Amino acid sequence: MNYEALFVNPNGRTSRADYVPALITVAVAIAFFAFMVTGRTAHFCMLVLMYPAFVLLARRIRDMKYSAWLVLLPLAITLAAYAVKLGYASIATGLDANLPWIALVISA
Repeated sequence: MNYEALFVNPNGRTSRADYVPALITVAVAIAFFAFMVTGRTAHFCMLVLMYPAFVLLARRIRDMKYSAWLVLLPLAITLAAYAVKLGYASIATGLDANLPWIALVISA
């Protein structure tokens, strides 16, 4: 598989042999920005890396014979968490602090 097929094009299927190394690559890139880079730059870079992560997830879910629309709920919650983290939105005072953890649990 090439880059466009794995990380950009949500159509099609991804075998387990291609999915695991691609997911590890995205996870390592997200971990790099989470622990080595600081500030809004890190948050924005992790936000940009959500697209290839959810494309991989959608392709793998389609490979398991389910609809890729199942990715919509974790994607919406993750984007809401980034909107709160970057200061663009606020949902509720108690929920704002826990929204990243909720997004992580639902995405997992």
